[in-house]
Amino acid sequence: MSWPRRVFVSLLLALASAAVVAYVIGVRYPPLQFVMDDLPTRALEKGIQVESEGAIFQSLTDDGALMFRAFVPEPRLTLRTQSAQEWRLIVNNVHRDASLSSTTPDDSWREDRVNLTRTITGRSQTGGTIRFAWRFPTPDRFRFAAIGDTGGNTELLWVLRRAADLEADFILHLGDFVYERGDFERARKAFDAALIPSFVAIGNHEFHSGWRSTHQKFTQHIGPLNSTFTLGGVQFVNLDTAADHWPPYRGARARLLQQLPVVADGGPINEYVVYTHRPLADPDPVRDHDINGLGEADWLRERLLGLGVQKLLVGHIHIKEEYDDGGLHTYITGQGLAHADLIVGEPLAEILIGDVENGRPVQYRWEPLNMPVDAHCSARNLGVLETIKRLELLDRLRSVCARGD
Repeated sequence: MSWPRRVFVSLLLALASAAVVAYVIGVRYPPLQFVMDDLPTRALEKGIQVESEGAIFQSLTDDGALMFRAFVPEPRLTLRTQSAQEWRLIVNNVHRDASLSSTTPDDSWREDRVNLTRTITGRSQTGGTIRFAWRFPTPDRFRFAAIGDTGGNTELLWVLRRAADLEADFILHLGDFVYERGDFERARKAFDAALIPSFVAIGNHEFHSGWRSTHQKFTQHIGPLNSTFTLGGVQFVNLDTAADHWPPYRGARARLLQQLPVVADGGPINEYVVYTHRPLADPDPVRDHDINGLGEADWLRERLLGLGVQKLLVGHIHIKEEYDDGGLHTYITGQGLAHADLIVGEPLAEILIGDVENGRPVQYRWEPLNMPVDAHCSARNLGVLETIKRLELLDRLRSVCARGD
């Protein structure tokens, strides 16, 4: 049976059109799809409109508050009302000591603080616009931690606590906080309950499950796939490497990179900190656990070096390592599950710390993660114990984790 000529021609035209669209806007794989980095940054409810910079709109609460999550240290909100009315805004993931300012007198609104959550309550006497902005407490001197591959269970809770104990002002999470059922919701609660804000790169486990897309949950509840912010002359850039891009110079990631300034004496920034999930090259060629896209790693490396980027922070591989990748000093900090501690029977995993002070280059160092044995409740870690036949410890952990200790 042969196809009618018109059906064959129509099929060819459809395939050609899809190829042109893919080339123009970019395609991701797996899963094979177009990805528009469309972030929910605007909310409209009963005559109240809120636009955000550096925060995503998450939901409308049961009592009518508009809830946002910051994905930068200094988020801004613009509130517009059509008439005299009461309103309430909730913004999560804001540093506990960040200060809030607005374009209207303080007596027209009130801010309440509970750890990382800010609630602003007010009443507009007439329709109008109010702008709110948070300022990071110490923009010229601060510390950050970086680590990935924690899963969303008790290991993540420990990582967030350990980063705070090391006096980090915020943590760069390098992706893969979802390994098993329930991890996404557990991780959301952990990030919200932490003592310090978290700015999160999407990992492959958040982007897709096999050929099924799951990244919409990330952009609805955690943050954008690509983003940037500046503190103390340092520009932090979150890049999405969770799935391959084709062509690499298309899409939201490429647009962000093409808009960034080049590091130069007297320029707006002194240094870049670029953080992402997958490395551009695996230092172990046999393992080959890096970006496999068509020319993608080469394009990214060339673009980053052209901007003056010198350091790249990645996860994905569950190790701690530093190496030079064609001029990019790459830190792999993927020991968020602390597998190595279980295998060798003693603390071995580490977390990366960066110190920024008065425009000087970021000073990096490794610190012990010191994860207690009873924090190993991820199914992946229980599988490690079963593989290495540490059955007594496996039974102990199963009991502890089942009780939620």
